[in-house]
Parts: sequence; C-alpha cells; structure tokens
Amino acid sequence: MEIAILLIITLLLLAYTLLPVLQPAATLIQDENPLERQRKILEQEKKNNLQAIKDIDFELATGKISADDHQELRTLFSLKAADAIAAQEQLQDDNND
Repeated sequence: MEIAILLIITLLLLAYTLLPVLQPAATLIQDENPLERQRKILEQEKKNNLQAIKDIDFELATGKISADDHQELRTLFSLKAADAIAAQEQLQDDNND
C-alpha cells in the first residue's frame, strides 16, 4: 500500500516537473514592424547619449575628470546624439512619404 502511494506521488511529481517541457514553446520574439523596431533603437540610443552627457557634466563638477577630457567626451556624445536624432528624422520623413 505504501509503495503504491509513493509511486503515485512520484508520478505526479514527475508529470508536474515535465509539464513545461511537453507544452509548446511560446514565441520569444514578437513580430514587430521593422520601422518601429528601428525607431525604438534610435530613441534608446539618443537617450543613452544624452544621459552620458549628463553623467560627464556631473563628473566634471565633482572633479573626477579634467576639463579637456570633459570637452572631448561631451563632443563625442553630442555628435552621437545628433546622429541618432538625424536618423530618427530621416526615418520619420521616409515613413511619411
């Protein structure tokens, strides 16, 4: 009798453990419009570069970086942000045509 109960519990635990394996897999990547995906990438790139500018301004204010390094990094991140904004505008113009 005890063996039968242990066997039933074991089978139930095995079924519970294997249930996710036996179910069909969910789609990990949603089919998204390529233009929308590109727009999101450019928006994130712009935000990252603007945040980097804020960070280096703070680092200059706290004395962690020199004025020369600050100017060089600020120029670099400003150009990257400007490129992302220009690409966003181009994407929007292409989409409106």
